[in-house]
Amino acid sequence: MVERITDPDKFKKVVNDIYKFFNEKDKTQFHKFLPHDKDCIIACFSNKKILLWDFFVWANLGKDENYDAVIAFINNKNEKFGKNIFAEYIWASNNPKVSFKLLGKAMEFAKKQQFEYVSMSAVTESKKFDKICNFYKRMGFVKDSETYIAKI
Repeated sequence: MVERITDPDKFKKVVNDIYKFFNEKDKTQFHKFLPHDKDCIIACFSNKKILLWDFFVWANLGKDENYDAVIAFINNKNEKFGKNIFAEYIWASNNPKVSFKLLGKAMEFAKKQQFEYVSMSAVTESKKFDKICNFYKRMGFVKDSETYIAKI
């Protein structure tokens, strides 16, 4: 069952459940140098007001009572462009059947909240990188920039 997560305790459960699926992959198949920091994510976003106004999360509760898919967006109050951008924070799923349902719920919400723009990203280390990029193009997204990172 896909639901919007606005309760801090549910958010903690979502992060902990998702982390079980992706912990090992996170070290080798996602971001260069930087695995996700589960405790920091929980500490930064486990707040009712943040979950209502600036960090938007949808997750799927599986039959085993564990969350198996999540999508989250940040209200990027972008001073460079003078716009609020509905910016993808993470999209992770161990349940392919609900992945697109999560995105659909998020996009529906963004329209209701009158966001003008949405930004999505794809991690180059992902085995599905090309597939994800092609999906975004089919959805009408255009490539805007590339990000590079180095360890100092």
